[in-house]
Amino acid sequence: MADGAFAPIRRGSACPFAARARIEAAPAHPGAEPYEAGLEAGPVLTDFARRVEDEELDGLVLQLTDPGLGATLEAVATTVRRTVIGLLAATGADPAAELAHAGADGWWLRLADIRWFLVVFAPCYPDTSPRSTHGSDSTFLLFQPVHSFDRHATPKGTVIAPAVRERIRDAHHAAGTPYDSDLAQGTTEAAKFVAALNPGDPPVAWWRPGPTEPEAT
Repeated sequence: MADGAFAPIRRGSACPFAARARIEAAPAHPGAEPYEAGLEAGPVLTDFARRVEDEELDGLVLQLTDPGLGATLEAVATTVRRTVIGLLAATGADPAAELAHAGADGWWLRLADIRWFLVVFAPCYPDTSPRSTHGSDSTFLLFQPVHSFDRHATPKGTVIAPAVRERIRDAHHAAGTPYDSDLAQGTTEAAKFVAALNPGDPPVAWWRPGPTEPEAT
């Protein structure tokens, strides 16, 4: 399925790889419970994962249309956590075990036997943010297989080269969307999934439950 409602965000992105990325979308989820969205998307992600290498796919988008799920940064963190827990459960993983070390260096989100990077776009981000939804009330979770970075930006199995990061930074600067270079160069991958509202703000620990939210099960 084509990337649908996510297409305007991709067209507006300053990332030099966005235009040629091969992105698919799961059916949009209209409900208010992100966990259910993750459960529903599990079979779609599993099918996508089977085709990643042969079809050179770059990303799978989950769209959650309830405006409240992305209205504040706190809401986004909860939305991402609950969606990821649903996906882990749907793909046969143990959510508590998988998220136990999410804040550690070198941790990767693993779903359907593939390592993923996650980029979240939400209506709480201003138009100057690379994570802006450009007027959409939906929250979008873009799951990118690490295979995609290998093809576009990195030598196999290594980090993104400084020259590539500089291209990305310069493109965002030219577009007026500040790029947090320090965060991008960090080794805690989970801390990059949900961006802070402003570059330099503390990372968002989305994997930690809020005061009224249960632990991952």
